[in-house]
Amino acid sequence: IILPLTFLLIVRSFMSSALTTYLPTLLTDEGSSLWFAGASLSVLQAAGVLGALLSGPISDRIGRKKVMLVSLLASPVFMLIFLSVQDWMQIPVLLLLGFFSISITPVIMALVQESCPETRSLANGIYMALGFIIQAVMIILIGMIGDAWGLRLAFYISIVLMLLGAPSVLMFPKPTPAQ
Repeated sequence: IILPLTFLLIVRSFMSSALTTYLPTLLTDEGSSLWFAGASLSVLQAAGVLGALLSGPISDRIGRKKVMLVSLLASPVFMLIFLSVQDWMQIPVLLLLGFFSISITPVIMALVQESCPETRSLANGIYMALGFIIQAVMIILIGMIGDAWGLRLAFYISIVLMLLGAPSVLMFPKPTPAQ
């Protein structure tokens, strides 16, 4: 479970770091007001909260892997649309992007815990530690890419990485029932 989890966290962290850390900077660099850039981040995060609340019950019904796969495929599509539209047209796209890109955090945690029923606490600790470390590295990496070639390119790279990472969901083992 460690290898697919690590790969999934890397590709997901690249996009989530780009969005949650650099979205206001990208928007202001491209001419948006500081107010609009801040409001855009708030819209993204609010949609992510709603997505996180709904993704758990949805994954209970249709399966964790399906929910994760939908998120990993929908997020890059909405990111591409977001980068293609301007001004107020970005707001509805940010709602969808936030909903799908942030929503899978509790689903990943549930899948990790179900995959290791005998050592749930240890598995959760490893997941959390990997997540924090990878997120920190990705923030720095995106900043370096943004400084060297522009944040828009970093956002496009996150699209490609997320699409490449989607098949990692299929590498997760089937959850085993707790004894």
